[in-house]
Amino acid sequence: MKVGIIAPINYLEFSTSPYLVYAKFITNNKYLNYYRSKLGTATILLDTSPVLPRENNLEVLSGAIKLLNPNKVILPSKDYSYKNTVNLVQQFCRQSRRLSEELIGVLQGLDLESLLKCYTFLREVCGTIGLPSVLEKIARRDEIVRDLGIKGPTLYIEVFTNPYEEIPPKNSLGICTSYPIRLAQDLRELDEYKNTPPSLDFHSPRGKLVKELVEGNIKEYLEVGEEEIM
Repeated sequence: MKVGIIAPINYLEFSTSPYLVYAKFITNNKYLNYYRSKLGTATILLDTSPVLPRENNLEVLSGAIKLLNPNKVILPSKDYSYKNTVNLVQQFCRQSRRLSEELIGVLQGLDLESLLKCYTFLREVCGTIGLPSVLEKIARRDEIVRDLGIKGPTLYIEVFTNPYEEIPPKNSLGICTSYPIRLAQDLRELDEYKNTPPSLDFHSPRGKLVKELVEGNIKEYLEVGEEEIM
């Protein structure tokens, strides 16, 4: 399983490829220069913001694309709303010349019927289907992939509650998540995942995170993924 670990700005050395980069922080020179240095040797995925419900600012996203020129762009979406998601994607596509294989469409809806409508639209405009963690409130993401008949590549975006069960299928691009570091930020090991840890503090000061705990959580999480796909 490919795991993109999402890390705070002061701990970018813990991040892994595929790197998920947020346009929200792209004006931070340390953040921008770190991921610029990875271009050409690793996969860079650009999303708008880590804030939930999902923030959508097409101007910020477009500006970050020009500054970073990522391999793939995660398209804007609206949590649980396929209609708003479709509108946002259409707005982005009118402004952008990105090829479909460079785009990741985020599946949204309230139930299987609306998810299917969203998927039917997205598969015509993007090369990868992004499966956000909020879908776990509807059904397991692997079940959604099965029930919608999604055959192409997918990307899991974050862990919802259980890092031991929310494992992408073999043909997936993998998962991008801050979960192991969020647990460490809360002074917890990976097996202490209940209750779901708070949001990642991207501006955490140097020294706030316990390095050994972060490294241990990431190592165990990678091992969990390897066991599940064997």
